[in-house]
Amino acid sequence: MNRVYEFGNKRLELIQRLEVGELDKETFILENYRLIGSYTPQNFNVNSVEEGVVKYHYFNTKAKKLMLEADELEFRDPRMSDRLKNNAYDFYVKKDKITLAMLEYVNFEDVTAYFINMNSKYLEGSIYEICFKEHDKVILHSRDRRILYKLKCAGCYDEETRDSIIGDYVNTKI
Repeated sequence: MNRVYEFGNKRLELIQRLEVGELDKETFILENYRLIGSYTPQNFNVNSVEEGVVKYHYFNTKAKKLMLEADELEFRDPRMSDRLKNNAYDFYVKKDKITLAMLEYVNFEDVTAYFINMNSKYLEGSIYEICFKEHDKVILHSRDRRILYKLKCAGCYDEETRDSIIGDYVNTKI
């Protein structure tokens, strides 16, 4: 479990560096990719919010790194770009499994969710933010409709679209 807390502290350091402008979004993703290093989650179980954050972060970072690589190849090798994007989407699905496990772990308590304003017309109305009120900097994003349905049933979904707590980050195109 010490590794989970060590990872959590390093993750918070990277977030702080991003917030003060020491890192741009792409560098932040690459630093996070280095941070997850050889770590591989063994399962989708979540025994603490902190453990869930590590697993969520792992799958999300893997997906974002693949999307960066896909973007680089989009015009030079479209087939490889598409393969990388499909692999990234698989990681996003795994990230959503962890999101649901985290929500179930806290029994959907002290959680709020809402759709966020996006600069992208394509993404507007499809991404919602989930905030774990009792945990510093635990802000998750998803497009998964099943999770959204469960959030609504649990009474933690707010119908009003809001600006994301990390709006600069989510609305920065890389």
